[in-house]
Amino acid sequence: MNEPAVGQCLLDYAIISEPFPLYAATDDDTPTTLHIVVSNGRGDTVHCREIVFSLPEGDLAQSLVDTGDGDGSAPGWTVEQIQKGADIVLPTGDYANFVAKPTQGDAPVDVSGITITLKNLHIGKNPGTARVEIRETATTDPGNWPTSPGFTTLPVTKFPAPEIPVQAVTDFHAEPFDVESGGAVRLTWSGPKSLAYSVVHGSGATPGSGQGEKNITDFQWKGTVVRDTTFHLSYVTGGATHVLTTTVTVKNPQLTGLDVTGDATVTGALEATDDITTSAQFLDPKGTPLRGKLQ
Repeated sequence: MNEPAVGQCLLDYAIISEPFPLYAATDDDTPTTLHIVVSNGRGDTVHCREIVFSLPEGDLAQSLVDTGDGDGSAPGWTVEQIQKGADIVLPTGDYANFVAKPTQGDAPVDVSGITITLKNLHIGKNPGTARVEIRETATTDPGNWPTSPGFTTLPVTKFPAPEIPVQAVTDFHAEPFDVESGGAVRLTWSGPKSLAYSVVHGSGATPGSGQGEKNITDFQWKGTVVRDTTFHLSYVTGGATHVLTTTVTVKNPQLTGLDVTGDATVTGALEATDDITTSAQFLDPKGTPLRGKLQ
């Protein structure tokens, strides 16, 4: 930490991670998002020109990120990463620095507050507590700005990653979910990269060329369907097999067999390329039983 000899910040700051709690990275290395909530707990309005956030960078327990990559945003503000050597007050050492500025000069911060979001951050692999440094250029008197920024720090803890991935497998669905016979279908889902996914289905579906169905790593399955098909996505975690399902319905399906236990009514044309054997009755649109070979 490089605490300067300056005053305290006028605004209040809090950090929450997404996902929460924050875990030290594993081989999965799923990008993390930090939401920095800026609020005014004072009785008067605070005008703010600039806020600099410095995230400790490296492979130590006290490092928050292992690379300086990331993107930032905030409604009514610009959030940009500061490149090395920029002409701005920054801590010495290894930090990923981001600067937030109002889109119009300085912004009054009162009851509404600000939420600054830093996305695509790559968290360090060693558990520990890092301290995010904050440098704020703000005043309660727009005619009298400080010559140096206010300063504070926020601790952020990286907990040891649990044995079972904390990110749930979700959003298993088909695009589209209703197709003509022989239509193309794409299945997608979200989940940890560290899991091995398999897709199982009946004979009504055929995987596309080169499409694997075990140990899928790109979170998608592509193929075609000729009749209603239920797909099963399976994966193993915590010593147990979990299954998600999704169904694709098919218009004008192709059937390899049909067993009718009751009367069948045909409301349109019926064509048969072979003899139809049934103990029930097929009725034409006029209600007359159909018998023998139907064409």
